[in-house]
Amino acid sequence: MILSELTKKNNLKTVIILFSVAVLYTLRRYLGSTDFFIFYLNRSSFFTDAQASAQYYNWGLSFVLFCLVPVAIVKLWFREKLGDYGVLIKKPLISIFITLLGIVVVTPAIYIGSKMPEFISIYPAVYNAGETPLLFLKSSVFYFLFYIGYEFIFRGFLFMGIKEDIGMWKALSVSLLATVLIHVTKPMTEMTLSILIGLIFPIIVNRLKSIWPVIIIHAYIGIAFDYWVIINGF
Repeated sequence: MILSELTKKNNLKTVIILFSVAVLYTLRRYLGSTDFFIFYLNRSSFFTDAQASAQYYNWGLSFVLFCLVPVAIVKLWFREKLGDYGVLIKKPLISIFITLLGIVVVTPAIYIGSKMPEFISIYPAVYNAGETPLLFLKSSVFYFLFYIGYEFIFRGFLFMGIKEDIGMWKALSVSLLATVLIHVTKPMTEMTLSILIGLIFPIIVNRLKSIWPVIIIHAYIGIAFDYWVIINGF
């Protein structure tokens, strides 16, 4: 692509989106890490409290970097409607159906996976989430905020933002690559599932013009998985 092509409106927006996602992901990777939190921000001498705070910090920062910053770019830089990036529910009945169907489909896999040693060793994401119902609720709220940010940046801002320029399937491939890279430290089973989800979720978003069904399904997967790991651990 020659330089003059990059200055065209759609091409320039694509470059801005790709560059923004790379920068925001890098910031989240290092500023949101447990090491960064423990070294610069931690005030607790108890390991479980420090680990929980580090995870809440990571999820909160992810919401800011993956949701609020891209929203600001769309509104203040692109001067576009957020509805074009999937934040509205444009087909409510089919969206509800797809959301419920997704929950039904993933529930058996969640329950089976919650008994696998490779997952039990790293979940729940907040180690003390199972100590009290209030701590589990707190963990779930932050988890949900994380998934709002996660789905907005990868399936809303990235996928919906570039698909008109480069085409639906190319945009899906870029979104898939981005979401797979974020799972590189996860167990092989989770990495494999992330590829499957990375293929299916953009198609759902493209058909429904909304990211909310995939936000709810993805958040359900994370929260329900933690719940069953905790229950099976007792």
